[in-house]
Amino acid sequence: YTRPMSPAPADLVNAIELAGRVARLERQLRLPQLPRLVDAGALEGTQVHAQLEFGTFDGRARIEVRVAGEVFLACQRCLKPCGCAVDESASLVVVARDTDEIPGGFEPLLGDPERLSVAELIEEQVLLGLPLVPMHASAAECGAAAAALAADEAEAAAPARVNLTGSGR
Repeated sequence: YTRPMSPAPADLVNAIELAGRVARLERQLRLPQLPRLVDAGALEGTQVHAQLEFGTFDGRARIEVRVAGEVFLACQRCLKPCGCAVDESASLVVVARDTDEIPGGFEPLLGDPERLSVAELIEEQVLLGLPLVPMHASAAECGAAAAALAADEAEAAAPARVNLTGSGR
């Protein structure tokens, strides 16, 4: 077992301070910066863009998160890389304990609001937006679907074979 590396200091932010300033952060992340996506099978070429808008609600740090990009995963039909679009949004409230009450319309973000990992937050939202079964959008893009389609077309185009030998006794 290898312990995951701790987040880089530049990745850790104070959500309370940013909420007080109503700050906005933008990040562009590639696959090497997203280890949980690698563990989930993401392939080279994966890239996401995130916008985080901090504010307060009922005296708590609030974060409006939007992630968009393309995650490359193995198509479950042909096992070749396929691009899966991700476009996720969430309204989060940072809570220290999972027993804390969450205001309506918000999802909990469990963690220390003074040491919040931006990359882990973005990665979590991307993971939530991944398809359960990644596959190419069309048969033309998918090797397995294209092969099956070609076989079906060949079978349909082949003349019907009739037994004319008369051995039907």
